[in-house]
Parts: sequence; C-alpha cells; structure tokens
Amino acid sequence: MSALAIALLVVVAFVWGQWMMLRPSARDLNLMALRTEGRRLGFHVRLLPPPEWYHGPRLSGGLLACYSLLNGDDDKDLPYFRALRGDDGRWELHYGTPAFWERVTLPEEAAQLIALEAKGNAVSFWWTEKGTPASLVPLQALLQTLLAGLR
Repeated sequence: MSALAIALLVVVAFVWGQWMMLRPSARDLNLMALRTEGRRLGFHVRLLPPPEWYHGPRLSGGLLACYSLLNGDDDKDLPYFRALRGDDGRWELHYGTPAFWERVTLPEEAAQLIALEAKGNAVSFWWTEKGTPASLVPLQALLQTLLAGLR
C-alpha cells in the first residue's frame, strides 16, 4: 500500500470518527422528541436548577425539567399548590387544599413525575424526562384539570 493511500485512509478515518462523535445519542434524540412534542402540546418547557424542596438523587447536568401550562398574564392569582411523590411512589400534598387534592385522579404516567406545582399563572410538573412523547398527552390533561380546579 502506498503512503498516499495510507494517508488518505487516516484522513477518512479521522473525519468519520469526528462525524460519529457529533451525532446525538439515543437519549439526546429522545429528549429532543420529548421537548418538541411538549412545545407542540402547549407546554412551556424549561430546564431549571432543582428547587429547594427537591431531595432526590443528584442530577446529571444539575438541572431538572419543568413543563408548565400558562394560565395567561391577566390571571396570576392561582393559589400556591405543591404535591410531591415520595420514594415509595405515594403522593403527598405539601401546600394546597386537601379536599381539592382528593378529587384529583392521577394518570398512570404520573408515576414518572417528581412533583406537581401551581403558582402565579402556571401549573407545572417536575420530572427527569424519562417518559415518551406519547406520555405527555395524559400529563397535559392532568395539568388542565389542575388548572381548572385551582381557578
């Protein structure tokens, strides 16, 4: 093999290796699909530092996903509400009206959530984004139910 062919082979291998490193991982592709679907469904998708009440495992990247439905700028009078899912999977109401919380029916997809929260003009759920884009539809319905009940 000539020196030119070897040099060409090394250059092609280097370029191909760099191109392969630039491709997003399967997890990144899933996150992109999840966030795109969330925005399409009307969620305000944010990655935020964990709130002071979060005591779960340390997060890679240090950020926690918060998907919110906004109530509109004129209606900023939602009562503060927060329910957290414990390590045992049971939900605990930390702030809000117990009678209202008892009427809320959680979908199966709520097992993926860390917390439900309402404040100001938004109702939100916090999670580690381990669901699928299809799991967002029942979660959207849950937030709309919470929003309607808190108004």
